Amino acid sequence: MKIARLRRFVLLVAVPLAVLATIGVHFAVAQTVAEVEPAATQKVIVVATTLPSDATSQPVINLQDLVTGKAQLSAEQAVSFSFWQSTIDQLVRMGLAFVPRLLVALVLFSVFYVIFRITRKVAMTSAKAAGLDESIRDMLARIIKVIILGFGLVIACNQVGIEIAALLTGVSIIGLAVGFAAQESISNFIAGVMIFLDKPFKVGDWIEVDGHTGQVKRVTFRSTRMSDLTGNVVVFPNTAMLNRKLVNKSSSPKTRVAVTIPIPADKDIAEARRVLLAEIANDPRVERHPEPEVSIKGVSLAEQFVLLHFWITEERYEDAMTYEYLERAKRTLDAAGLTKKAA
Repeated sequence: MKIARLRRFVLLVAVPLAVLATIGVHFAVAQTVAEVEPAATQKVIVVATTLPSDATSQPVINLQDLVTGKAQLSAEQAVSFSFWQSTIDQLVRMGLAFVPRLLVALVLFSVFYVIFRITRKVAMTSAKAAGLDESIRDMLARIIKVIILGFGLVIACNQVGIEIAALLTGVSIIGLAVGFAAQESISNFIAGVMIFLDKPFKVGDWIEVDGHTGQVKRVTFRSTRMSDLTGNVVVFPNTAMLNRKLVNKSSSPKTRVAVTIPIPADKDIAEARRVLLAEIANDPRVERHPEPEVSIKGVSLAEQFVLLHFWITEERYEDAMTYEYLERAKRTLDAAGLTKKAA
């Protein structure tokens, strides 16, 4: 691991700095040689550079002026030796002047990349120690990446001469247009941030929303995914999770199960209560505190409805135990003669 980090440091920082230093030394040596060169040699060089017949007859055209349209190129100049000589000379000078700026930009961006890696590692370690959800940690890592590397990219672009202000203006205009076209996505993103901050639920919780009961599997910037009791993955937009009634069954350590059981109006409620409580007494899944209860929910001329409710610790079994005890209550009441016999 240490060797890999050392290799990465050498590639990202040490090598660019070495190249930059080599170029600086090269220019320093060239300047020193030019200063100590004998005057006679300088004259010979001047004579040698004036050998082409059209070198003094054609004015030197600045390449930058030619590109920007400030200067015009004639046909005679285009075929002249001096034009191409000066163009190559300008390109070489521009390239040599650009290379150090590019290397400095790469070094600066590498520094910001190292800062990003260190900051992300510290933030992720702290978030994990604080018990934050994996989805929140992913969002935090992305925000750190965008802020630090984005800032480093802006500085690197300024170093190489890219007008970042004009670029940001164009990006802002495009972002405004995209914002109008993607209002729903932006709303879901903001709702996702609010879910992370408000924490009405977390990954792994059992919730009920819009008639669907399931376990939360993942919360993203756009949607919340939950697995229902049939094993299907139900996807809700984050705005729906905030705008609709939501029941978090995992927020309490115990979940209440309620089973509505009809019995004939002429049957004894006390006897029905005794039979039902005896049926549930030996079930290890049912909590003893609070104790199971049987109460009257409603009465009509033909029937009376009793409510059997008890508490469990596994919220995912709520529906299954409701159906189970509805069947068990039917068999128990039939055996006790507390149901209406079929004609």
